[in-house]
Amino acid sequence: MKNLKIWRIMDMKILVNEEEDHEDLVSEEASHFTDQSWRYIPLVKAVLGGNWERAKRFFDQDQGALTAWVTEFRETSLHIAVGTGKEIQFVKKLVELMPVEALELTDNQGQTALHAAARVGNTKAAEVLVQKHPPLLYIRQNVGWLPIHQAALNAQRETLSYLLTVTKDDPVSLPFSNDSGLDLIIFVISSNFYGE
Repeated sequence: MKNLKIWRIMDMKILVNEEEDHEDLVSEEASHFTDQSWRYIPLVKAVLGGNWERAKRFFDQDQGALTAWVTEFRETSLHIAVGTGKEIQFVKKLVELMPVEALELTDNQGQTALHAAARVGNTKAAEVLVQKHPPLLYIRQNVGWLPIHQAALNAQRETLSYLLTVTKDDPVSLPFSNDSGLDLIIFVISSNFYGE
Protein backbone atom coordinates (compact mmCIF):
# COMPACT_ATOMS: atom_id res chain seq x y z
CA MET A 1 0.00 0.00 0.00
CA LYS A 2 2.87 2.38 0.76
CA ASN A 3 4.02 1.88 -2.81
CA LEU A 4 0.64 2.89 -4.28
CA LYS A 5 0.44 5.90 -1.98
CA ILE A 6 3.82 7.20 -3.11
CA TRP A 7 2.93 6.70 -6.79
CA ARG A 8 -0.39 8.49 -6.36
CA ILE A 9 1.37 11.43 -4.68
CA MET A 10 4.03 11.54 -7.37
CA ASP A 11 1.50 11.10 -10.16
CA MET A 12 -0.55 14.02 -8.82
CA LYS A 13 2.52 16.23 -8.44
CA ILE A 14 3.76 15.30 -11.88
CA LEU A 15 0.45 15.97 -13.61
CA VAL A 16 0.00 19.26 -11.78
CA ASN A 17 3.58 20.38 -12.46
CA GLU A 18 3.94 18.97 -15.98
CA GLU A 19 5.76 22.02 -17.32
CA GLU A 20 8.08 22.52 -14.35
CA ASP A 21 11.71 21.48 -14.34
CA HIS A 22 12.22 18.16 -12.58
CA GLU A 23 14.68 19.69 -10.09
CA ASP A 24 11.84 20.76 -7.77
CA LEU A 25 10.43 17.25 -7.80
CA VAL A 26 13.85 15.75 -7.14
CA SER A 27 14.51 17.89 -4.08
CA GLU A 28 10.99 17.45 -2.68
CA GLU A 29 10.75 13.68 -3.18
CA ALA A 30 14.40 12.76 -2.59
CA SER A 31 13.74 11.94 1.06
CA HIS A 32 11.63 8.94 -0.07
CA PHE A 33 14.58 7.36 -1.83
CA THR A 34 17.38 5.60 0.01
CA ASP A 35 19.54 4.80 -3.02
CA GLN A 36 20.34 6.29 -6.41
CA SER A 37 16.83 5.79 -7.76
CA TRP A 38 16.19 9.53 -7.38
CA ARG A 39 18.20 10.08 -10.56
CA TYR A 40 15.47 8.23 -12.46
CA ILE A 41 12.70 10.62 -11.41
CA PRO A 42 12.53 12.21 -14.89
CA LEU A 43 12.11 8.71 -16.36
CA VAL A 44 9.47 7.80 -13.78
CA LYS A 45 7.71 11.05 -14.63
CA ALA A 46 7.68 10.10 -18.31
CA VAL A 47 6.37 6.61 -17.54
CA LEU A 48 3.63 7.88 -15.23
CA GLY A 49 2.61 10.43 -17.83
CA GLY A 50 2.63 7.85 -20.62
CA ASN A 51 5.11 10.03 -22.53
CA TRP A 52 6.90 7.51 -24.75
CA GLU A 53 9.06 10.09 -26.55
CA ARG A 54 10.48 11.41 -23.29
CA ALA A 55 11.04 7.90 -21.90
CA LYS A 56 12.69 6.76 -25.15
CA ARG A 57 15.09 9.72 -25.03
CA PHE A 58 16.03 8.70 -21.50
CA PHE A 59 16.62 5.09 -22.61
CA ASP A 60 18.68 6.29 -25.59
CA GLN A 61 20.92 8.31 -23.26
CA ASP A 62 21.15 5.60 -20.60
CA GLN A 63 20.75 2.03 -21.90
CA GLY A 64 20.99 0.75 -18.32
CA ALA A 65 17.76 2.56 -17.51
CA LEU A 66 15.76 -0.11 -19.36
CA THR A 67 16.57 -2.64 -16.65
CA ALA A 68 17.40 -0.34 -13.74
CA TRP A 69 15.49 -0.28 -10.49
CA VAL A 70 13.99 3.18 -10.67
CA THR A 71 12.31 3.25 -7.27
CA GLU A 72 13.34 2.43 -3.73
CA PHE A 73 11.09 -0.63 -4.05
CA ARG A 74 13.34 -2.00 -6.83
CA GLU A 75 10.70 -1.49 -9.48
CA THR A 76 11.67 -1.11 -13.12
CA SER A 77 10.02 1.22 -15.61
CA LEU A 78 8.05 -1.78 -16.82
CA HIS A 79 6.68 -2.47 -13.32
CA ILE A 80 5.48 1.13 -13.15
CA ALA A 81 4.01 1.19 -16.66
CA VAL A 82 1.94 -1.97 -16.18
CA GLY A 83 1.15 -1.25 -12.53
CA THR A 84 -0.33 2.15 -13.25
CA GLY A 85 -2.32 0.91 -16.24
CA LYS A 86 -0.75 3.31 -18.71
CA GLU A 87 -1.39 3.30 -22.43
CA ILE A 88 -0.84 -0.22 -23.76
CA GLN A 89 1.20 1.11 -26.69
CA PHE A 90 3.70 2.47 -24.17
CA VAL A 91 3.95 -0.97 -22.56
CA LYS A 92 4.31 -2.70 -25.95
CA LYS A 93 7.13 -0.38 -27.01
CA LEU A 94 8.91 -0.83 -23.70
CA VAL A 95 8.62 -4.62 -23.86
CA GLU A 96 9.96 -4.58 -27.44
CA LEU A 97 13.05 -2.66 -26.30
CA MET A 98 13.81 -4.92 -23.36
CA PRO A 99 15.80 -8.14 -23.59
CA VAL A 100 13.60 -11.16 -22.81
CA GLU A 101 15.50 -12.02 -19.62
CA ALA A 102 14.88 -8.49 -18.31
CA LEU A 103 11.16 -9.27 -18.16
CA GLU A 104 12.00 -11.56 -15.24
CA LEU A 105 13.39 -8.71 -13.12
CA THR A 106 11.67 -8.52 -9.76
CA ASP A 107 10.91 -5.78 -7.27
CA ASN A 108 11.70 -5.97 -3.54
CA GLN A 109 8.76 -8.37 -3.06
CA GLY A 110 10.02 -10.70 -5.77
CA GLN A 111 7.27 -9.63 -8.18
CA THR A 112 7.78 -9.42 -11.92
CA ALA A 113 5.94 -6.94 -14.10
CA LEU A 114 3.42 -9.72 -14.78
CA HIS A 115 2.67 -9.89 -11.05
CA ALA A 116 2.11 -6.11 -11.14
CA ALA A 117 -0.22 -6.39 -14.14
CA ALA A 118 -2.16 -9.17 -12.40
CA ARG A 119 -2.40 -7.20 -9.16
CA VAL A 120 -3.98 -4.16 -10.82
CA GLY A 121 -5.98 -6.00 -13.48
CA ASN A 122 -4.01 -4.80 -16.49
CA THR A 123 -5.02 -7.71 -18.72
CA LYS A 124 -3.69 -6.18 -21.94
CA ALA A 125 -0.25 -5.75 -20.40
CA ALA A 126 -0.41 -9.32 -19.08
CA GLU A 127 -1.13 -10.54 -22.62
CA VAL A 128 1.84 -8.61 -24.03
CA LEU A 129 4.18 -9.97 -21.36
CA VAL A 130 3.02 -13.58 -21.66
CA GLN A 131 3.17 -13.47 -25.44
CA LYS A 132 6.81 -12.38 -25.34
CA HIS A 133 7.90 -14.61 -22.43
CA PRO A 134 5.49 -17.35 -21.24
CA PRO A 135 7.80 -18.52 -18.39
CA LEU A 136 6.72 -15.36 -16.51
CA LEU A 137 3.56 -17.27 -15.61
CA TYR A 138 5.57 -19.59 -13.36
CA ILE A 139 7.80 -17.16 -11.45
CA ARG A 140 6.88 -17.05 -7.77
CA GLN A 141 7.26 -13.91 -5.72
CA ASN A 142 8.72 -13.87 -2.19
CA VAL A 143 5.72 -15.46 -0.45
CA GLY A 144 5.35 -18.08 -3.18
CA TRP A 145 2.53 -16.67 -5.28
CA LEU A 146 2.38 -16.76 -9.05
CA PRO A 147 0.80 -13.98 -11.14
CA ILE A 148 -2.44 -15.99 -11.21
CA HIS A 149 -2.54 -15.78 -7.39
CA GLN A 150 -2.07 -12.00 -7.55
CA ALA A 151 -5.05 -11.63 -9.89
CA ALA A 152 -7.27 -13.82 -7.69
CA LEU A 153 -6.17 -12.18 -4.43
CA ASN A 154 -6.91 -8.71 -5.81
CA ALA A 155 -10.28 -9.68 -7.36
CA GLN A 156 -9.14 -8.96 -10.91
CA ARG A 157 -11.71 -11.12 -12.69
CA GLU A 158 -10.76 -10.40 -16.32
CA THR A 159 -7.05 -10.86 -15.68
CA LEU A 160 -7.67 -13.99 -13.63
CA SER A 161 -9.75 -15.47 -16.46
CA TYR A 162 -6.99 -14.74 -18.95
CA LEU A 163 -4.27 -16.17 -16.71
CA LEU A 164 -6.35 -19.31 -16.12
CA THR A 165 -6.42 -19.91 -19.88
CA VAL A 166 -2.64 -19.59 -20.33
CA THR A 167 -1.28 -21.04 -17.07
CA LYS A 168 -0.67 -24.74 -17.55
CA ASP A 169 -0.26 -27.33 -14.81
CA ASP A 170 3.52 -27.09 -15.10
CA PRO A 171 5.30 -30.03 -13.43
CA VAL A 172 7.98 -27.79 -11.94
CA SER A 173 6.00 -24.86 -10.52
CA LEU A 174 2.82 -26.87 -9.81
CA PRO A 175 0.49 -23.84 -9.94
CA PHE A 176 -2.63 -25.88 -9.13
CA SER A 177 -1.18 -28.39 -6.66
CA ASN A 178 -0.36 -28.48 -2.95
CA ASP A 179 -0.33 -25.14 -1.10
CA SER A 180 -0.28 -23.21 -4.38
CA GLY A 181 -3.58 -24.72 -5.48
CA LEU A 182 -5.10 -24.28 -2.04
CA ASP A 183 -4.07 -20.61 -1.92
CA LEU A 184 -5.60 -20.08 -5.35
CA ILE A 185 -8.92 -21.61 -4.27
CA ILE A 186 -8.96 -19.47 -1.11
CA PHE A 187 -8.26 -16.29 -3.10
CA VAL A 188 -10.96 -17.11 -5.66
CA ILE A 189 -13.50 -17.69 -2.87
CA SER A 190 -12.40 -14.55 -0.98
CA SER A 191 -12.88 -12.52 -4.16
CA ASN A 192 -16.44 -13.87 -4.50
CA PHE A 193 -15.67 -15.61 -7.80
CA TYR A 194 -16.65 -19.06 -6.56
CA GLY A 195 -19.78 -20.53 -8.10
CA GLU A 196 -20.16 -17.91 -10.81
